[in-house]
Amino acid sequence: MQYCTLEKEGFLGTFYESETPSEKAVILVGGSGEGRGMVEKRAQTLSQAGFHVLALGYYLWKPLSPHTVRIPVDYAERAVKFLQPYARKIGMTGLSLGAAYTLLCASLIPEISCVVAVSGFDFVVEGCKYALFRQHQSYYSWHGQDVPYEPADALSHLFRTLRTWKRDPRYGAKAMNRFYYGECFPNRTDKSRIKVENIRGDVLLIGPKYDDTWPSDEANIRMAQRLTEVNHPYRHAFVMYEKGSHCLGMPPDTLCADGKSPEATKRLLAKFMTMEAKYPEECDRARADSWAKLVDFFQTW
Repeated sequence: MQYCTLEKEGFLGTFYESETPSEKAVILVGGSGEGRGMVEKRAQTLSQAGFHVLALGYYLWKPLSPHTVRIPVDYAERAVKFLQPYARKIGMTGLSLGAAYTLLCASLIPEISCVVAVSGFDFVVEGCKYALFRQHQSYYSWHGQDVPYEPADALSHLFRTLRTWKRDPRYGAKAMNRFYYGECFPNRTDKSRIKVENIRGDVLLIGPKYDDTWPSDEANIRMAQRLTEVNHPYRHAFVMYEKGSHCLGMPPDTLCADGKSPEATKRLLAKFMTMEAKYPEECDRARADSWAKLVDFFQTW
């Protein structure tokens, strides 16, 4: 295990070198609000499948910013350069916000030749602080410039936006974030779309049939259709779980948050995710199955 620092390598990460010879390396990033320990645990588990794996911090990990404002794609670019002496092929995977970051990075960095995006999204929006305050800057930056984004005008009249959400019968109490991403950017443009067709490699999209964390279900359909429309020349697939939750692509022994047991973490997930509350056993099976598919996709790349 090797720790990478902003001062030395230009990014924050933990590198797990495969115990067996491998020509493949995978960059793994976590989801929104996900602590470093959970991400490192998944990275270590993935390395045991025969890959070099780098758990990459892109925001939230100290001393990085805790805010989703101008998160540098450059971290992934530097991570690729770090991994090139170890591996001939470099892939990337992420969950939730990490999946969106993964897709964006792979669309801009040609050396990333295999992607597994779990419960991701396909548009870049305006960054914010404390999930409420507009910054008039992108979620992401690339070589010092804002990545094109959709303005978050809904945050300028937050109380009206919240009233609209509560009155909309299509969105339950757990689906405020889904409402925000689905309804508060009605005029999304192609300029802010993550160009998945520019990824120079294999793409696996994984997600639930319904996602109240954000509308990854709709985004996955759009991305899968786009790859088909352009006759994407690389392998691409889409796996949807009818009774799975937003939290997919996790082996059971890594489902721990802030020192809590997996059981305590699942109870916490049920408070915030409809499918976790309604179908806990099915969500567990979907988590395990999607992890197996993630590993297999990298093994057959």
